[in-house]
Amino acid sequence: MRFMLIALTAFVVGLAVSAEQNGNRPPSSQVCSIKVSGMFCGECAKTVEKAAKKIDGVKAAKVSQQKGVAEITYDPVKTNPDAIAKVLTDKTPFRAEAQRRGNQQ
Repeated sequence: MRFMLIALTAFVVGLAVSAEQNGNRPPSSQVCSIKVSGMFCGECAKTVEKAAKKIDGVKAAKVSQQKGVAEITYDPVKTNPDAIAKVLTDKTPFRAEAQRRGNQQ
């Protein structure tokens, strides 16, 4: 009985420490909007999407040609919206610009 009480106490303390440590980590992924100018068709959007998915740290990309926006899910430890926009501008025939939170359309 005493052993079970000690084991249970250790388990609860372990959970508390684990929860506290997880609260200090940066989020494993974030989402940003990138304005992409010059897309005229669905193939343009696919080109941007393929290029985005090749960027180290990008986990997912969804591009809307109609809206001129790429929604990018990325690892903030590996990359950031400005770096993603720069690569998209450099690797595709389109101009990409990271949108700021208060500026997103």
